[in-house]
Amino acid sequence: DHRDLHSFPTRRSSDLLCPNHRQQFADLPLEERKDLWLFWMENAHDCSEQGQWRDVISLAGSAFDLACLHGPRDESCMHIELTLSAILVSRALSDRGERAGMDAVILRALESLQHPDHAAPIDGCCDIHDCVSVLIDFSRHADFFADYLNWPSLPFVPPKRATMVRTLH
Repeated sequence: DHRDLHSFPTRRSSDLLCPNHRQQFADLPLEERKDLWLFWMENAHDCSEQGQWRDVISLAGSAFDLACLHGPRDESCMHIELTLSAILVSRALSDRGERAGMDAVILRALESLQHPDHAAPIDGCCDIHDCVSVLIDFSRHADFFADYLNWPSLPFVPPKRATMVRTLH
């Protein structure tokens, strides 16, 4: 599917997964969903190193959609994956000038984390409140990636703003 990514902000990112695949993936056991998620994220990272931004958005968007799916009630713990993929796809969109798309992804991630199926954490599961805090605090994105994915760096680092220094004599 070669949809125009410029329409991304005006449609739900779940459009990256067709309805048939969405249902098939939702029915997968948790470990298989996590393996597929990791496969997509690793490929998105490889594409980012090659500057293939459309592929990064597509792969990270698919990983995000997968993490947003609500599987069986006793196997719905993909909060960390949802947070990581939301950060990656939103940063990729932002770096491509798609600010509205970035905001839409973050909002959808926050909505998904607030879903009733995610309300009660499973024993040994991540803290939903920490994931929400990370999503809204951009300064925590890189450390969150380092903690959970062990990537050498976040593929998308916001450009440093030039500081105007005025010398008074």
